[in-house]
Amino acid sequence: MTDVKNELNFSKNFYYQVAFILLFILIIRLFAMYFVPLMDTTEARYSEIAREMLSSHNWITLTHNNGVPFMAKPPLSTWLSVFCMQLFGLNELVLRLPSLLLSIAILWLVWAQARKQSGSVVALISIVFLAGNLYFYLNAGTIMTDSSLLFCTTLAMIAFWRSMIDPSKLWSYLFFIALGLNLLAKGLIGIVLTGLPIFFWTLIRGQWRALWHNLPWIKGSLLSLAIALPWYILAEIRTPGLINYFIIGEHFSRFYVPSWTGNKYGYSHAKPYGLIWGYGLVGLFPWSLVAGFWLLNHGKKLPSFLRQNDKGWLLYLLLWAYMPFLFFTFSRNIIYTYVFPSLPAFALLFAELWKRSGIREQWAKKIIYLSTLTAISFFVATTIFMLNPAKVAKSQKLIVSEWKKQPLSPSSKLFYWATRLEYSAQFYSEGRVLTTRNLYYLAYLFAVNPDSYLVIGASELPQLPRSFLAKFTQIARIELLEGTSLLFHNKDKIELANLDQWR
Repeated sequence: MTDVKNELNFSKNFYYQVAFILLFILIIRLFAMYFVPLMDTTEARYSEIAREMLSSHNWITLTHNNGVPFMAKPPLSTWLSVFCMQLFGLNELVLRLPSLLLSIAILWLVWAQARKQSGSVVALISIVFLAGNLYFYLNAGTIMTDSSLLFCTTLAMIAFWRSMIDPSKLWSYLFFIALGLNLLAKGLIGIVLTGLPIFFWTLIRGQWRALWHNLPWIKGSLLSLAIALPWYILAEIRTPGLINYFIIGEHFSRFYVPSWTGNKYGYSHAKPYGLIWGYGLVGLFPWSLVAGFWLLNHGKKLPSFLRQNDKGWLLYLLLWAYMPFLFFTFSRNIIYTYVFPSLPAFALLFAELWKRSGIREQWAKKIIYLSTLTAISFFVATTIFMLNPAKVAKSQKLIVSEWKKQPLSPSSKLFYWATRLEYSAQFYSEGRVLTTRNLYYLAYLFAVNPDSYLVIGASELPQLPRSFLAKFTQIARIELLEGTSLLFHNKDKIELANLDQWR
């Protein structure tokens, strides 16, 4: 009786401690979502794509750069951002809200599965692990397609397990719904990252008969296609070549051709083979350190844990956690977000091994201390971003904000003397920005848009003739992460008839 009472007291205290940490992390994330400006390139790009979809009412073709088709990603995350903007308006917090809500849904899925499988304490351990690692914190408030992908792969993996172990029509159809949504979240890669661990788990466990009987393969596959196929067909009709570029280019050439020149929207990330493992160690921090200590002290127990009669749960988690790492080991064109689909599996795996090792109360306190330190580090990082955005955030928000303070006319535009137009400038200016390195074209732009403004880096000012600069008045000097920028206003009209002097 005393043991039961102690267990209940331990669970209750641990619950309150975890709840406090999660609430603290949530509040920090909300502050960061509101105050941190949109960052170039990825976050600002998808924000601008969502803004253009909202203004054009074109729900099929994703566009950027004022109407240029963007064929690199499917639309699910953009749809979610646009839906939130329609409800709550246009700002950073609203655009980031889908990522936060999807992350909360992922935490719930992980908590519910761990609680059903191993009890409430293990469930709490799993979600404090997940919420308190670096990559999940980033994912929970950043505008990118990986948030949708992570939710869809997590739902698919948990739905499959539930369907195999405790057959349920609801979970079996949720599995196929998740597969269909995967195709709209990031394409075939979501199917691959769920299919590989499922295939090897079924192979090792010899579960082929259950695989066939427990899942409605015909109806379920039709359901998946009904969810995803209409968009692919309509998108190909409106933008011929989209499927070829997206399926062949983004799914194969991107990963296995290091110097792939077909990338329309960036550059190939030619990294060393196996770098995905380094990304994993960094992204799982600080829990990767805890895992290292666990392996030193309890690693010998792992084979016996795998032999336990758990219906293959531990094996399933190991395959789910490590299959993305194995898959991307021989790919050189990778970025850190490729670790994300493994995060829920590592959270469940960590909590399960913690339980089976018999290191309960003494390690529970250490987990709480470490989680608290992690939350505090998130708070410090967020505070730095809030207090010094120009020093740490790659964004054009400060420049555009200064421009918007001026007495703008409906025809006023913002012209950059630069080779590349940053997406954050497009977003914050609502598409009223252009860029050029051609003096004649710049003069033409000011001739047809006289009440406009010029942005140029202070170090690049000598590139423009003094006679040209004499037609402008400096309005502001803005310090950014990449250097000092100057904002000018066109005080003397440039005549179309006199453009030849700027050739």
